Order: sequence, then structure tokens, then C-alpha cells
Amino acid sequence: MDITIKNAIIVLKKYLEKNNYDKFEHCIRVAHVSKFLAKKFGVNVEDAIIVALLHDIGKHLSRREMLQFCMQNNIEVYDFEIFENPTALHGKISACIFEKEFDTKKEPERATLISHAISYHVAGGEDKMTMLDKIIYVADNIEPAKNSSLLSKIESDEITDINDCIRLIINKKIHNSKRHNRTCNPFTDITLDNINNEDSNLERL
Repeated sequence: MDITIKNAIIVLKKYLEKNNYDKFEHCIRVAHVSKFLAKKFGVNVEDAIIVALLHDIGKHLSRREMLQFCMQNNIEVYDFEIFENPTALHGKISACIFEKEFDTKKEPERATLISHAISYHVAGGEDKMTMLDKIIYVADNIEPAKNSSLLSKIESDEITDINDCIRLIINKKIHNSKRHNRTCNPFTDITLDNINNEDSNLERL
């Protein structure tokens, strides 16, 4: 299957339209926000929409099924994902499903970027985030049903730096985790450090 928006919609419907319609609608909203952000920050719009449509397709599985899927597909799993929050695996699972459903050999570099962004939308990761990673991470967290106030600030140019958006989102996640006495995804801190280091390096230029 070629990597197109049309085919991404077909795959989205296959996994979420009947199994988790709330997430299906969420993916559609994230796609609209991703389109806006991609245009604003100069990222390939089609790729941003495709990532947004597919980022949660792994959520058709239960927590137990997610762990089984990872074992069957040799997906690396961390202690936090096993003992604290197996749902956090859905990014890596969604990326794996994308690679199974689409012809990734036809456009390998593009497919890698899309897969990486799908995988990283949950909490980032060890590697530096690409702009496509950042677009979907922000869009997933500011879509109208989640944080319309932050979306409005971006639309009005009150916030113009996407790294500032990520910092605000992460700080809110950390605050909420502490307030509810939950363990925050360890990659959240790593992602925040990477973003801060990235900006520090730019300041030295």
C-alpha cells in the first residue's frame, strides 16, 4: 500500500472506527491541527497528516494485547511500560502496524521519518526529535478536546516557538503526574533535556 493520506484513512478506519471510535475522532482532530502546524512551521503537510491519522491505531489493542504484540514483533519494552503503563506502548505498536500496512521499501527515508514520528508521539525518546516528531507531539496534546487554550495561543502567534510548546506540555504532564501521585514516563524528562540542549546550542551560534 502506497503512503498516501487516502490509504492512511483506510488504515485508520480498519483499526479504530469500530474498535475505538473516540480515538478515531481524536485522530481526525489531530490531523487538522497537524496540518495547521505543518504549514506554520514548514513541515511536509501530507506527512504530518498521515502521522496524525495513524498515531493511535495501536490503541485498538487491550493492555495485555499490547504486551503480547510487542513480544511477537520484537519491540523493545521498558519497565515503566510493563509495570506502570502498558498503554504507553501504543506509539511503538502503531509505528509497527504502519510498517506492516504500507510499502515502506518504495520510499524508505520517508517511511522512516513517519514511523519515527508515530513512535515518538507518546513521550519522545532518546534521540533528538525531528520537526515532524514535534508537530505530532504538539498536535496530539493541543487538539481542541485536550488543550484548546494552547492551540489558540499558537494560532494568535502568542507562542511562536514549537520547543516552547513542548516545554509547556511536558511541564503540565509532570505537574499532573505529581498531583495524582503517578510515575511520569521517563522519556518525558529525556525529551525535555533534549529540547533544552537544542535551544542552548542555538544560543551559542
